[in-house]
Amino acid sequence: MWQCCSQWGYCGTSDEYCGAGSQQGPYDAPPATNDVSVVDIVTPKFFNGILNQADASCVGKNFYSRSAFLDALGSFSQFGRTGAEEDTMPEIAAFFAHVTHETGRKNSSFLQ
Repeated sequence: MWQCCSQWGYCGTSDEYCGAGSQQGPYDAPPATNDVSVVDIVTPKFFNGILNQADASCVGKNFYSRSAFLDALGSFSQFGRTGAEEDTMPEIAAFFAHVTHETGRKNSSFLQ
């Protein structure tokens, strides 16, 4: 069961959170996923293209690898796979734009 959020913004799964006045839920099942393969989108060429945009002086340049991304993806099976298939690329782009921004790259136009 997914969490609900109380009228005060605290989240959990009991009646205190899912009862009267709750903001969300309760949810019995996660949203359906589409058939998009994130692995097929985030290819080595794609990932390395982003990585190669970072300056050599960027401390975090070699901190994150495609392998680490794919390992994390295994824990978040809905990433890039909920909603319509055409929503997948913008979601992946937003994720990598955020990661790139946080590591110091100013121009993140890697999905053009």
